[in-house]
Amino acid sequence: MNNLDEIICRLNKLEFHVKLLAESLNHSENPIASLVVDFNWSEQDLDKAHDIFEIFDKKITNSEEVNWSDFENEFNQKLNISYQGLKSVVLSLFRNGQWSEVCHAYAASFGDSIPLELISIVGSKSRSTDSSKRKLLRSEFTLS
Repeated sequence: MNNLDEIICRLNKLEFHVKLLAESLNHSENPIASLVVDFNWSEQDLDKAHDIFEIFDKKITNSEEVNWSDFENEFNQKLNISYQGLKSVVLSLFRNGQWSEVCHAYAASFGDSIPLELISIVGSKSRSTDSSKRKLLRSEFTLS
């Protein structure tokens, strides 16, 4: 076996090992690692995703109108991520506590037709809002 064949054999073995390790990742406990491995992203690809989220976070913060088709197109053009893949990106970042406002606004943009994968994002926001309201009501009740 020549040197090039040996390198190719080792690369194939490493690729197989990484694939097995990726399968053992818990998507809930390690959402970003799982996302990167599932999409075969580099560190630069992950940075691009964060850059896109940052653009839309600024729009939300500045109370600008957000066109969610532009959001989807950015992911498609810059990372070749389809609409279906974008749902995984949004959910992973939300589970990791990153860009929560953008994730929630994107999920809520579907109105009554929220994709099943994103329902937990909207539900999480309303539960935390409901919890805050309950705490406020309890404090008002105890002050009276």
